[in-house]
Amino acid sequence: MKYLGIDYGEAKVGLAIGDNESGMALPLKIIKNSGRQSLFKELAELIIAEDAGKVVVGLPINTRAESSNQTENVRRFSEELADHTQAEIILHDERFSSQEAQKLRPGSQDDDLAAMIMLQSYLDSQR
Repeated sequence: MKYLGIDYGEAKVGLAIGDNESGMALPLKIIKNSGRQSLFKELAELIIAEDAGKVVVGLPINTRAESSNQTENVRRFSEELADHTQAEIILHDERFSSQEAQKLRPGSQDDDLAAMIMLQSYLDSQR
């Protein structure tokens, strides 16, 4: 089964792709968040094109495992995304994925790497 990893942000969204056969996640791309409806349409088309059966959305929680405003934004985004696709939506802890991505690609956009790191964490947890 293929998985689409999403690092959701208000301005841009990082995407990664992975599968349970290889157990590996790879960065896919970064897309501009130009509004929920166009974003949901683009993601739904991508889910179909990539034949992703599950979508893993990074859930931002702080180091004390507490929710924030962004945590609630991601929860709402995930609930709305579920209305636009047949794929199963899974929330997965994304703590430290952005920091790790910045180490891999300093000084540039790293949302796709953050999505990859989060998705890899999810795939590893399923083994």
